[in-house]
Amino acid sequence: MKKLLVSFIFCGLGVAAMAQKAKVSSADDAVKSNDLVKAKADIQAALENEKTKNDAKTWYVKGKVYEALATKDKNSAEALEAFEAYKKALEISPKLPEALLELNQRMFNLYATVGNAGYGNLNEQKWDSAYTHFSEAFTIAQFYNGKNLGGSIPTDTSMTFYAGYAASQAGKKDDAITYLKKAADLQFKGEPALFVILAQAYEEKGDNANWLKAIEDGKIMFPKDKRFNDMEMIYYSKTGKTAELISMLEKKVAENPNDFQTVLDYGIRVDNLANPHDTIAKPADYDALMTKAENAYKKAIELKSDDATANFQLGALYFNRAVGYNKELNSMDSKLQNSPKAKDLQTKVEGLMNTALPYFEKADENFTSKLASLEPGDKQTYESCLYALQKIYAIKNQTDKVEVVKKKLEGLK
Repeated sequence: MKKLLVSFIFCGLGVAAMAQKAKVSSADDAVKSNDLVKAKADIQAALENEKTKNDAKTWYVKGKVYEALATKDKNSAEALEAFEAYKKALEISPKLPEALLELNQRMFNLYATVGNAGYGNLNEQKWDSAYTHFSEAFTIAQFYNGKNLGGSIPTDTSMTFYAGYAASQAGKKDDAITYLKKAADLQFKGEPALFVILAQAYEEKGDNANWLKAIEDGKIMFPKDKRFNDMEMIYYSKTGKTAELISMLEKKVAENPNDFQTVLDYGIRVDNLANPHDTIAKPADYDALMTKAENAYKKAIELKSDDATANFQLGALYFNRAVGYNKELNSMDSKLQNSPKAKDLQTKVEGLMNTALPYFEKADENFTSKLASLEPGDKQTYESCLYALQKIYAIKNQTDKVEVVKKKLEGLK
């Protein structure tokens, strides 16, 4: 009888173990039939049993259960729980057969779910949460890609940029630089803001070499975005290297004296150096720089007389000088408004406005002829041109022309 009793005891233990393994299989089947409530209950029972809680298959099925829940609920917390379960399964059995066959797609599902949660936070301007979710998504990809299981999750350059952007907005400057630099290295072309933010981050750190590199890379990647020319001027002004820039630009013009774009670019850059950002004082050699810019614009128009941008730039040079004299005139005491100096300033204002007018009119004519195909940057330039024309016509009391320009501005908007 004793032997018979022992036999029954061992038999009972075997049945219990089989019952718990059956729970794992049952949970797996419930996932396939989309009965996720049952799947969750069964896998939890298996995880609480001594016989199955340390089995790789149990953890792998838990990963499948929570992956299915995360996909259905679009829930990043469930996706991360699934990720931890898959990690545990691979710790127990690094070459688990099921993992070799199907884990690539499963890990990608988790990566996408967590990443999409980051985009959701980004749209709501929840910067910290967005950055956290993007970081978690990359952690999933890095873990799987390091396991050599026969597949990989490709690097998402867009998510890399937005991780850096979210980090920057959240005040995590070093993390922002890490991700933004990686996005730049991957040549992400979706947002010029990548190089704007990266340059600003390096400027704040006092890293001048990388500050300039970010600006130059942005100019190469987005040649029509005028922000990079402005940022370049600020860089050279703040670092006291304007002479170095001018020398470099003049060498380029000397090598390509009849290349329209080279000459125009030189004029614009020298003009920007003469008229830096509002927070920076005008340089001591302002007049010399303005003369160089004026001559470059004239040369560019000789090379390509119908170019709208070249005509606008020369018109703007004269117009802005007139505005400067007009401000000086308006700041004078009322008693001095009829003084010789005031009359001289008034003459200069009128002369420069008259000089600017035909260049603005030529730019208007050429922008109008290409209106349907204008790039956003050119539209901004055209808008500035129209505002200047409106101002000059108003000063000259040409109300009919003011109305024509006003309608063009309304159409442009």
